[in-house]
Amino acid sequence: MKFKGNKKAFLCLLVCLFYQFSGFGQTQNYKANYTFVQPEGKQVASNGQYENLIEIVKDTYTSNNIFSNQSPFVIVPTISILSEKTAGEVQVVKVIKLEIGLSAQGREDDHVFNKFKKVFTITADDATSAISKALVSLKDDLKIKTFIDQSNSSILSFYQSNCNVILKTVKVNIDRQEYAKAFDYLRYVPEMVSCFKEAEGIITKIFLDSKEENCRKFVQKAHAAEVQKDYNKALFYLQFVDTNVECYTNASALVKKIGERVDEQVLRDFEMEKLTFSKLTDLKKMEIIAKEIDYLTVTINE
Repeated sequence: MKFKGNKKAFLCLLVCLFYQFSGFGQTQNYKANYTFVQPEGKQVASNGQYENLIEIVKDTYTSNNIFSNQSPFVIVPTISILSEKTAGEVQVVKVIKLEIGLSAQGREDDHVFNKFKKVFTITADDATSAISKALVSLKDDLKIKTFIDQSNSSILSFYQSNCNVILKTVKVNIDRQEYAKAFDYLRYVPEMVSCFKEAEGIITKIFLDSKEENCRKFVQKAHAAEVQKDYNKALFYLQFVDTNVECYTNASALVKKIGERVDEQVLRDFEMEKLTFSKLTDLKKMEIIAKEIDYLTVTINE
């Protein structure tokens, strides 16, 4: 069958389709990181049952690396009893209606990105048994994977819609010298959104302008470990020190001092770890530094 329309229009259609599916692929490839947070207050389910629910979610979604202990996004599981009725004449049993839910939301602001709910009607002796039966039924439910995929898409859309707001907030944080907060806002900006390059540039600036202060903090931590004769821990901190800062002289002297008390293999391992760290991106370096240093106090050079 021959295309009878204008060739330019046809080519334009192909280009539009390409970008449409390309964008769809990017959305599908984005995976946020989540931490699980159990709901507060008195619960009808036990801690063990909540832990079981969390494991079911992890097992259902094959990309287990999306679950971590450090993330601005949380999944809050909920288990609630909707109703209890007694049934039967010869053998009295309870018919319990319960709901299992998952909520993907922000850790700090409780902004809800997506929700999952499933209602079960279970015949059991009591609520505890009913919850256990419902959890067994929930295993391998494909809707859990759909819930996480939709949560990822919702988070990506949130960043796409709020790029300008995020950058303005970050600039206010920097003006207030709240550099740790600024970094926390920037570190999770997805690569697919329009402001990623600008966010990456700000992260690089924070990293470059904080090298000297970071060096002093790591040397201080390393010295405290060296006093306790914990040489491995001291060297662990010193691997993060940049060589192009004035403070490096103190770090180098401490490495030399420790080198006289450990064998050569320990020093070789230290040099390898230091080399590996030096090859990381500024974003990854900042993630590690922010984890190892309690807070950042740097001066941003305009």
